Amino acid sequence: MHAPSAKRGILLMIAGSSIFSTNDAFSKLALEHIPPSQILAVRGIMAALFLIAVLGWKGQLPALRFVADWRVMARAVAEACVAMLFITAITEMSIADATAILQITPLATMAVAVLFFGARISWRQWLAVGVGFAGVTLIVKPGSSAFDAMALLPLGAALLMAFRDFITGRIGAHVPTLVVTFATTVVGMSFGFAGSSVEQWHMIDTTTLAYLVAGSVSLVVGHMLTISAFRAADTALVSPFRYAAVVCAVGLSALLFHDMPDLISIGGMALIMAAGLYTMHHHLTARPVMVAPRKVA
Repeated sequence: MHAPSAKRGILLMIAGSSIFSTNDAFSKLALEHIPPSQILAVRGIMAALFLIAVLGWKGQLPALRFVADWRVMARAVAEACVAMLFITAITEMSIADATAILQITPLATMAVAVLFFGARISWRQWLAVGVGFAGVTLIVKPGSSAFDAMALLPLGAALLMAFRDFITGRIGAHVPTLVVTFATTVVGMSFGFAGSSVEQWHMIDTTTLAYLVAGSVSLVVGHMLTISAFRAADTALVSPFRYAAVVCAVGLSALLFHDMPDLISIGGMALIMAAGLYTMHHHLTARPVMVAPRKVA
């Protein structure tokens, strides 16, 4: 991979992850007034309309036919599940803790690559996976009085994100990023409307509407940046740079909600980040494996 492409992918991931943390903050603010399914539905409508306008402006409306691509739809369904799990989690959790748990994704991605795609990793990399999950347990705190089952939701979301990231990297280059983003918002919107059958929706006041508008814009921008990151560079390279989201989430959590993680949770965040950064370092410094040419009989 060329260095400029790798650098571009890393910068896109840092920017996208930080913007997603801002989106999470807007979602948590809106959750004080409306339920998760309503957020998904209304935010999805706004984002979809915005994307249609942009696609029309760029002359890419005919490309919407690629929404039917199974990879695009699989990614959209996975992302919709991630959004529902995460938004439900932050009704009770701080966005800092929930975001930190999501950072297990690069390690889960590595495990998925081994289990389902035949990849091979060293014992040191497996150790990094173990350290990362140990960090998650410090944040979740199973068996203690501080344990909250809600903390399992972002863990489930992280596993789904690993699958989503693999699918993203396998979407053909001929499919515009805007189309992939559009499919994601439409499926998420559909999940939201489906949730209205089990959650009571409320009238939206001006303040909540402002949160939803800001959330829909940041959602679109975040998706566009992260999708572009995975299409510009290798998944294993750019995934660890999601850790920018942790810094942003901790700051927003303290600033907007006066909610700082405790020392044990901070220790867990440190373990997750250390494991992910080691994985990134190993990926960048590993020598390519030379395969001897097969002799022709």
